[in-house]
Amino acid sequence: MSNLSERFASLPRFRCEDDLSAGLRVELTGEEARHALRVRRMRPGDPLALINGRGTTARGTIVHLTTHGVLVELEETAERLGELAVKIVLYQALVKHRRFESALVMTVELGVAAIIPLISERSVTRPNRERLPEYLSRWHRIAWEETKLSERSVVPVVGAPVDLTVAANCSACDYKVILSPHRGAPALDRLVENLGVREGERIALIVGPEGDFTDAEMDYALTKGCLEASLGNRLLRSEVAGVAAVVATLSGLGALEELQR
Repeated sequence: MSNLSERFASLPRFRCEDDLSAGLRVELTGEEARHALRVRRMRPGDPLALINGRGTTARGTIVHLTTHGVLVELEETAERLGELAVKIVLYQALVKHRRFESALVMTVELGVAAIIPLISERSVTRPNRERLPEYLSRWHRIAWEETKLSERSVVPVVGAPVDLTVAANCSACDYKVILSPHRGAPALDRLVENLGVREGERIALIVGPEGDFTDAEMDYALTKGCLEASLGNRLLRSEVAGVAAVVATLSGLGALEELQR
């Protein structure tokens, strides 16, 4: 771990989407201020970190309490702390909301750049269009909370549900991998290791529902340049497969070793 990372490590994180620059004084208000004062019981002189969700983390100290919150003096900033060199986009089959949210929590902590609900032919859970804005707002809040908890600096994108056609044609991704239970498909970690993914590139992971993709869907994805990969012979719930796919990808990228340094 670098000296820079050490200076920011283990500081309580708070959301602040203002300009974050060393030397500034920033007022933390609203729910974040209440959390600092009532939950964390922080007081003047206590150190903390503010993140804007776009890549900047600022280390500072509470100067004093204000009418609406706390005033923080910023001492140092850092860019992209806790972020992976390669961006992982997870197209996760939409499952019942609590299960989807479990996958969201874990994969944000693991470092995904985006998680997008996926609808396929065998999907049992379908988006409720009337309540979709409510769900997206909740998922975004969860992404923020897990970003702070895991000491990341960029809040992952949580997209609206899409179908396999959109995922398979993702032009923003340099590599697209569709998970398959078929025997003979290469192991995901080994496939990723052999891709030679470079820093800044994007890799999409496409995870189907528990009934899996239909043969027609799989054939379509392969014709669009998706690579088939496996997580082994064990049958996994869809949301568990999504988490396992991210871990296997991190392993193939060598990112797990990098996090231990």
